[in-house]
Amino acid sequence: MLTYTIKRIVMIPFMLLAIAFFVFIMLHIAAGDPVIAMLPPDWTQLCYDEMAARFGLDQPILVQFYNWIINAVQGDFGLSWRTRAPVINELALRIPVTVQLASITMVIMVLAGIPLGVICAVKQYTVYDAVINFVAKFMGAIPGFWLGLMLIIVFAVNLEWLPTFGMGSWRHWILPVFTLLLPFLANYIRNVRSAMLDCIRQDYVRTARSKGASEGIVIYRDALKNALLPIITITGGILYTLLGGAVVIERVFALPGVGNMIVDAVAVRDTPALVAATMVISLMTILVMLLIDLSYAFVDPRIRSTLIGKSKGKKTPAKAKEVS
Repeated sequence: MLTYTIKRIVMIPFMLLAIAFFVFIMLHIAAGDPVIAMLPPDWTQLCYDEMAARFGLDQPILVQFYNWIINAVQGDFGLSWRTRAPVINELALRIPVTVQLASITMVIMVLAGIPLGVICAVKQYTVYDAVINFVAKFMGAIPGFWLGLMLIIVFAVNLEWLPTFGMGSWRHWILPVFTLLLPFLANYIRNVRSAMLDCIRQDYVRTARSKGASEGIVIYRDALKNALLPIITITGGILYTLLGGAVVIERVFALPGVGNMIVDAVAVRDTPALVAATMVISLMTILVMLLIDLSYAFVDPRIRSTLIGKSKGKKTPAKAKEVS
């Protein structure tokens, strides 16, 4: 597992390079001319040539990509064709918004989803299980954009309790967080329930009960502890989905995040901004996947002992040679 993780770390630059190249090619073959999109309505051919030369759009696509990579390695992601500002400065302002939105949503989801999933598994086929499952299925079937609009109409327009857009105070985060949270929380509860049911039916749980352990100890020490591996996998998958999938929510609530930046860049084919934002989302996704892999060793003693055993096994032959 350690070797596998190291290989994934080494492959990160190559994966980001492939993603950037893919975005470049897709934007190049898409309909429309980005130079015309940047020009005023009364543009002339001279203005067109000057604008194309200014941003390097008069060169072949492979040359444009090569120049962009060389500059990106040095920390220069170019100028945004839409705002004429450095892309790196815009990303520095937008990344914290997306990370904060995803982090708050994830913390609430874990704190609420694991207890509710455990209750559903322990109280299987009871009223608690039926009610929580019904509410979870109902929330999971609601589209995020529709839920956001309904929350705005009810709590912002009619009741005037909460603001509709911006991020000036903690009250601005309530509607976006809950709009993003509810559909994911519904699936998370059901996945935690399934993971717990698999562990509750195992022999070691019945053995713990037969030894006289209390039900709380059996559930949280034996069943939940062994269900953490699939729960961690589910949590990590939802986290990088939140990081890359908050585009609609940021758009509905006018949050200046990376997702909103991607939508604006796609509208005008802003290649430097779109490629940089896509690479940032991809990098965060890759890092979350690596974090999931590393967390397995901390949660599961079997994986941890395997890593320790391999490291000891590598040192033993060297010591044997020295002794001989």
